[in-house]
Amino acid sequence: MGAVFRLMTLLLVGGFVVSMLLHTVTGEAIWRQRAMQVLKWGVVLALVFFGALILRRGAVFI
Repeated sequence: MGAVFRLMTLLLVGGFVVSMLLHTVTGEAIWRQRAMQVLKWGVVLALVFFGALILRRGAVFI
């Protein structure tokens, strides 16, 4: 499970960096919008990861 989240995190971070770099170089707003979209999915991924982690820890008490 950890390897999947690690891979997805690296891909999202890479996509964010590339999009912001393209926005900086070209000045086009679409690249900034794409970077913010990737950042949003990164936050969703983090929430899912920590939610799954908490549920796995909480399953011990059930």
